[in-house]
Amino acid sequence: MDIDLKTIQAYLDGSLPDDESQLVQAYLAEHISDPEVNTLLDKEFDKCRTDSLSSAREALSITRRRLGLGRGRLVLTLTRVAAVTLLALMVPGLLYTGYRLHREPAPVAWHEITVPTAQTRQITLPDGTRLMLNAESRMTWPEKFTGEAREIFLEGEIRASVAKDPGRPFIIHSDDVDIKVYGTTFNFKSYKGDSMVQLMLEEGSVGLGIPGSGGRREVRLTPGDIAQFDRPSGELSLGRVDPRSFKPFSEDRSFSFFNVPLSDIASELERSFGEEIVVADPEITSRRFLAFFTNHETLDQILAMLAANGGLNVTRSGGVVYINGKKHTKTY
Repeated sequence: MDIDLKTIQAYLDGSLPDDESQLVQAYLAEHISDPEVNTLLDKEFDKCRTDSLSSAREALSITRRRLGLGRGRLVLTLTRVAAVTLLALMVPGLLYTGYRLHREPAPVAWHEITVPTAQTRQITLPDGTRLMLNAESRMTWPEKFTGEAREIFLEGEIRASVAKDPGRPFIIHSDDVDIKVYGTTFNFKSYKGDSMVQLMLEEGSVGLGIPGSGGRREVRLTPGDIAQFDRPSGELSLGRVDPRSFKPFSEDRSFSFFNVPLSDIASELERSFGEEIVVADPEITSRRFLAFFTNHETLDQILAMLAANGGLNVTRSGGVVYINGKKHTKTY
């Protein structure tokens, strides 16, 4: 069997039969220092490196799909090993002793949690950062932070108290939005199905990175700032709120709606109370509300107040809550 670079590449891609793979393994062990072989292996290892968190997130996603886990309500641990799929075909004693594997990072365990409907979860990260996750939030984080930044992935809402580490910023990735933190307390909401992303800073300093027509831009917030990014329009609005009067969801299941579309409010109430809520009138889905509920109000009480102040009709039928405008009352 002639072993050339094309054959070696086929071996690395896992497309050779077992008997030919064994021959290539022996060849590589003997020619590990050959310049051409060394260059090829360098490229392959660089391609398969999982230094970045985006690669780890993709590996986690692929593993979940293969296991049929979908968005199950569980904590999942995934071990990240650089190029493990590639190197599983190789005899461990041959290449590991002859090649410069110190270039690869040590294995890092990854965790993921999805919070059930109508519940919250409290998580303490390896650096001491404390997070409270709201209902139906999903977060992925490493067992330990090893790089120049502390990075996690989030879909949902959290209240965070980030441990200070001036040399390593804390970064939250949430779909098309990023937050860079240097030690602070804030409330961040970014559900995939909602139109609005919201960040309210209580103390410290934070940068909100958002997409735009001219590329990404970062907006710096100071304590008391509230930033709202409207995904459909791409518009960003900034406001002020007294941090002392702000009551996050983590305290007594409070709700603070700062000029929020009715569609997003309905989604949040669904997540928090576990009841299906349908905004049946398309003319009112984008109607915005400024409302605060901090006294253990029930779902019916909240809906009644919104209806009274927003000209809405709320009805129930078959276990579903329907919201309509006053002019479009329907019977279900």
